Amino acid sequence: MKLFDITMVGVGAMIGAGIFALTGIAAGKAGPALLLAFCLNGVLTFCTAMVYAEVGSAIPAAGGGYLWARFGLPGPCAFLAGWMDWLAHAVAGSLYAVIFGAYTVWGLQVIFNLGVAPTGAHAGDLGTLFGIPAWPIAKALTVFICVGFIYINYRGSSETGKAGNIITVAKVVVIGIFIVSGLIAMMQGSGQIAAGDPTIGDRFMPFMPEGFSGVLVAMGLTFIAFEGYEIIVQAGEEVENPRRNIPKAIFLSLVIVIPIYILVAIVSLGALSIPESVLAEQMATDTPWRAADTWRYLAGLGETGVAVAANSFMPWGTGAILLVIGALLSTMSALNATTFSSTRVSFAMGRDHYLPDAMATISPKTKTPVFALLASGVLITLVAVLLPVEEVAAATCVMFLLVFAAVNIASITIRRKYGDKLNYGYIVPGYPIVPIVAAVGQLAIAGFLFYYEPMSLAITGGWVGIGLLIYYLYSRRQEHEYRASAVLFEQSAPADASAQQLLIPVANPATTEPLMQLASRLATIDSTRVTALHVVGLPEQLPYASAAPFTTEGRRVVDLALGQAHELGLQADGLVRLSRSPGQSIVETIHERKISTLLMGWGGPRRSRSMRSIMIGTEIDHVLRKADANTIVLRGTLPDAPKKIMIPAANPKQSKYAVAVAEALAGPGSVIELVHIVRNERDAESSKRALMGSMFGEEMADLPSVYTERKRIEVTVRTVVSTHVIPAIVEAIQLADMVILGAARETWWQRRSFTALHAAVAKRYDGPLLLVKLRTGVARFATQQVVDFFMSKEPEA
Repeated sequence: MKLFDITMVGVGAMIGAGIFALTGIAAGKAGPALLLAFCLNGVLTFCTAMVYAEVGSAIPAAGGGYLWARFGLPGPCAFLAGWMDWLAHAVAGSLYAVIFGAYTVWGLQVIFNLGVAPTGAHAGDLGTLFGIPAWPIAKALTVFICVGFIYINYRGSSETGKAGNIITVAKVVVIGIFIVSGLIAMMQGSGQIAAGDPTIGDRFMPFMPEGFSGVLVAMGLTFIAFEGYEIIVQAGEEVENPRRNIPKAIFLSLVIVIPIYILVAIVSLGALSIPESVLAEQMATDTPWRAADTWRYLAGLGETGVAVAANSFMPWGTGAILLVIGALLSTMSALNATTFSSTRVSFAMGRDHYLPDAMATISPKTKTPVFALLASGVLITLVAVLLPVEEVAAATCVMFLLVFAAVNIASITIRRKYGDKLNYGYIVPGYPIVPIVAAVGQLAIAGFLFYYEPMSLAITGGWVGIGLLIYYLYSRRQEHEYRASAVLFEQSAPADASAQQLLIPVANPATTEPLMQLASRLATIDSTRVTALHVVGLPEQLPYASAAPFTTEGRRVVDLALGQAHELGLQADGLVRLSRSPGQSIVETIHERKISTLLMGWGGPRRSRSMRSIMIGTEIDHVLRKADANTIVLRGTLPDAPKKIMIPAANPKQSKYAVAVAEALAGPGSVIELVHIVRNERDAESSKRALMGSMFGEEMADLPSVYTERKRIEVTVRTVVSTHVIPAIVEAIQLADMVILGAARETWWQRRSFTALHAAVAKRYDGPLLLVKLRTGVARFATQQVVDFFMSKEPEA
């Protein structure tokens, strides 16, 4: 599609429900301040549109906001963004189909006198047609137009674009006539039927009858009318020169649409008069209308409010005819665009294995995603038939608001992690202020809609709940199987569910034996099952087909490790994987096999330009950051019977785990000594009591030593007073047979494993050394992962 084609897709999607249905509904929430709601929505939309233009020009692929959330948000956020985006576009299509049915019925009633039109006194009433209630006929027309545009979209994007262009240009002309006629009527005062009628100024006062909260609710309800620019980026793969044309099309569509919305609102409120019969009927109610309360009349008319306004002031009785034509054209083009976009979202999710693979199937004849189109079409039709318009609009707007907020946040992360790798066709000025302001505004409006329209909360919550079930029961597993590194060899023994699962990555034959001996020592405490993993790390410049020689060597290393494990009496499995990121393959294996403890070898501290980012080695650091398992890193060879095992103790939780590991390694006559550093003499005793109480219980705090539960190994504490922590630790451990360093203290927000202190102590101590880290726990680890995702500049694997 060329620039004109894709611009018309955006304009066609925006000029639909926002004018012909939601103007009346939103007027009932904000009153004349509907003008302010449209203006503020325009500002908020323009901010988000800049973000869409930036990321859409850099990543022009089907899926749009969902695709960017996959790059820029952690965990299930990408799936939920796509899941909500799919429903939001589908439900928007349902809304347009409902309006098509309502306007067709209204035209038959008013133009051809085939029934009684609704008066506007009772919201939701469609009147009668052919002497029977009109609503079943409206529903039948709704289904008809849904099926029609499903077929048009099946014919392909070329046919879709041609149909959309013709319809969009025609309806812009019709709406232009409506605006000009309304402005002329306002200037001439022709909207007044009698001399006592209110002036134009009276119809806009009071400006905010429902307060600013009403403006926010109206913004939420009409936000759907501004979302069409997203459809432009949904079609990124089908646009000619997307880096140039996508940003241009987004801004052109907004420049066309936003002024039209504001002018339609002015004309609808300022040139409309309430019939005397409706005023008389309302006088008998508890809340009688003033003659100037045109916003109340628009709200009562609902989706046909703009058409009634046009019929009251357009010349020669053309109002009804032109507005029905304009409404039908608008709803058809908007339905066309939203059917297209919802299909592309579900297609992209199928291609990414979040939804069944059939969703990514392309018709060989029309080159369209046929199953994705069918699923979207069924969804559009069912919602159009089963749900009322206002609740549909509110729920749809909430989901669009949440998706757009997610995209604004994701754009910041994408620029941090991938900015130097992407070719941007447009850059947002004022980064990151613009996306932050837009996201906060969208979340605030969504919150107001949840409060004032409880049904929107129920629909959104229900859809998100279904999505989470699908994600955790199906999509996460499917995505992992697709993205995980290839398994080249797997040898498994009979499963033992009671055993602790222990993973040993083995890189070369020289380092496997110490790790297996460590595993056998740990097995004396708990039943243990070992997985020996070798990762064939393939460099970026080599194709996967060249991995055969590396695979043979990997099998040899794993077979050697399995032989050593069996000699030591261990249950053991073998696994060889192929990956360009060995650390990521280790993480995948931990998740797949539910590994409880990870054993790794370590050659010692490495020189690094960034000790903050790399403390003990790139792959080990990556594993510690991405996986949550008990971790033991071994340097050197284990002594057969260590007499003194020393543990520098500062963090009670990690030190307690270090004592448990030391107990497994200890033999008869071994002693475990905790080295506790304090900065001044007066705190020595109280600090020692606090450490012992935290590790072994308050009843043990005053004892000079304690004994481990299983092997009855004595644990003592040596308190050292020094202001220089690292030299004090190094001096204290020089006579140790083995040293165990526990991980640093971490918080809910910061995941810290091994720091510069660990590296410095390890560098100055030459004997056998273990670095140990107790697993964090599900809730804290998940929180740390989210924080790390947004703070880190490292691209995700």
